[in-house]
Amino acid sequence: MSLNQLHKQLKEKNIKFLFTDYYDTIVHRHVHPNYVQRIWAKLMIRELGLPTTIDELYFIRQESSKYLVEVLNKTTDEIPYDTLKGEICKRLINADIISIENKADFMTLFEAVDARAESSVQYLNQDVLDTLKYFKANSGKVYLISDFYGSRTLFEKLLSHHGILDLFDGIYSSAELEKSKHSGAVYAPIISELSIDPKEGMMIGDNLRSDYNNAIKNGLNAYQLPHKKYLKKNKRNNFGNDKKRLKQIINNVYKTCKKEASFPYTEFIIQYHTFVERMYETARRKNIKDLFFLSREGQYLKRLFDSYQEFTIIDESRRINTHYLKISRHAALQMSLKPIEEEPFTFLSTKYNNLAVDDFLIALNCSEELRTQIITELNVEGKTKIEGFFNSSIFEAIKQNKALKDYYDKHRKESNKAFKSYVSSFNVNIEKEGINLVDIGWGGTMQEAIYEFFDHKIPVTGYYLGLGNVYNIQPHTKRFGLLFSIMPYTDYYDHIIMANQQLYEQFSGADHGSAFDYSEDADGYVIEYHKPEEKWLYDNHIKAHQEQMFGFHKSLLKSLEPLCYSEKTMQNAISKTALKSGMFQGSRKLKFLDTLSHGFYQNVGHNQVGITYEPPKIENPIKMGIQFLLTPEKFFRYLVKLEPMLYKKNKVIAFFTPMSLIYLYFGINKYIRFKILNRFFLLKYNIFNK
Repeated sequence: MSLNQLHKQLKEKNIKFLFTDYYDTIVHRHVHPNYVQRIWAKLMIRELGLPTTIDELYFIRQESSKYLVEVLNKTTDEIPYDTLKGEICKRLINADIISIENKADFMTLFEAVDARAESSVQYLNQDVLDTLKYFKANSGKVYLISDFYGSRTLFEKLLSHHGILDLFDGIYSSAELEKSKHSGAVYAPIISELSIDPKEGMMIGDNLRSDYNNAIKNGLNAYQLPHKKYLKKNKRNNFGNDKKRLKQIINNVYKTCKKEASFPYTEFIIQYHTFVERMYETARRKNIKDLFFLSREGQYLKRLFDSYQEFTIIDESRRINTHYLKISRHAALQMSLKPIEEEPFTFLSTKYNNLAVDDFLIALNCSEELRTQIITELNVEGKTKIEGFFNSSIFEAIKQNKALKDYYDKHRKESNKAFKSYVSSFNVNIEKEGINLVDIGWGGTMQEAIYEFFDHKIPVTGYYLGLGNVYNIQPHTKRFGLLFSIMPYTDYYDHIIMANQQLYEQFSGADHGSAFDYSEDADGYVIEYHKPEEKWLYDNHIKAHQEQMFGFHKSLLKSLEPLCYSEKTMQNAISKTALKSGMFQGSRKLKFLDTLSHGFYQNVGHNQVGITYEPPKIENPIKMGIQFLLTPEKFFRYLVKLEPMLYKKNKVIAFFTPMSLIYLYFGINKYIRFKILNRFFLLKYNIFNK
């Protein structure tokens, strides 16, 4: 915009005091003004873990304001900020949304969250700002006068955010003065306070009544900036919806990840980002102060969580402490061993019913020299697998072997002591807080091991990207899948998002090896071993892949911050992405997948190399075909492996597999079930999963 006329008037009228409006003068918003309060509601819920929805909290604020307008006989912008905060707080306490004990936290965060919400959608009007700076540089005085719902300190936070606080010689908010420009009552007290000649002052702003007519009535000069354009823009911002905007953001990331410049499968960052967002919200809701991220996938999850918290945190005193706990099934066995007469070897006996003596001794971290000695003394074939090993006479003989018993007792005590020291080194009061674990999933083996280690006295809660197995969950070993879960039941979205569990593990690999054992002499108490294949894969592929995903994560932080959406809306968005990602893999993805497979050691089973494919057991083809037609999502975990499997056998067949038609059918099936049949029938109770 051209401000030549304004510059001319300032000079001709010898203006010494320049008063300026804020909104649609110095700054503009990307959204409708009322939407800012929805963002405020979103952030308050996130930071305090409030048991309410964005819309509910928004309308509570709106109704509080309307009530105070009537009771105080003031305009919305003349209501004292603290009075508004108090009224909202009173209503929330009455509705059991916050407790009296949490009132102080709510009141303290209120202004900081308002500032965060406002600053997330504001951008500067550089032309006006340059005019103010020029005027100030030529010995003029600049004052801010705004019909604003907030306090002067809130204004100061916003101006500091934009880096222009020093530009103003004074700041006046209608809510603080309880007088507004709209009524015209605000001007006289300010002129009197500053002891100025109003003829030497000028008010600039976009509103004809508030910034021009009422300023002139009070003896000031005035200049009106263009207004209609911003009124129209605000009206346009009333249209559209959160679902559509969220879909656009997610689709933009997905499309970027598909480009040649991106590594294949970097769209997985959408799921990872959603997980850390939900983990943060869950921790706030449950007032969790410390989170333990489990190795090795937890290393990348922790990095994402720390980044998310750094971006979103409003009150530094409420920061969630994050810790990285190195553990593995093998290391967990060492540190939790009981006296050999009592040790059930549950994990080994469950996974390896048939076991060789040498493999058993390796599982106990026996040295090669000791293994040779014990096998010689037992006079057995060390490499031969023994059927029903843990019920065999050889196993009983091993337990009675003096060399093994001496080593075993010393080893388990040292490992146990070192793990206790390791956990203590994090300086967390686990007796009071319990232990809150974060991991990729899928069942909670490490959670069970840690709970067992502390003799069932310390509650150990697990928060996983996904929960795919049901263990013997106790009140002190609760676990939750934040992206998908078979608990309490599996729905449509769970089936879609859980389909590529092995890739979730692969793309969150760590830069170090597995925990092998614990020792007080080891660096950080942990003895590690990094398999050469895994190290090569991380150094040559996974590291760069993670860096690129991290860049997309940073982009999502910025684009999603000013957007209001529910968990259900996001679940729908990420399931669509997972569906497309699994259906349309293409040659670049399939080649990349083949490369990854050579360095992938599964976290479950027999530690085998490679990403596996387990085809469904087809006993009745007709019945299974009908099941697919009714609930195709239950077969998606097989479909995502179909192209990779065919690619290894015959690339031509893989290329011509009609994945587009299958994808189209998923969409049709979902629409018919949830948009049409769901309205008229009770099929969801006996055929479909809602």
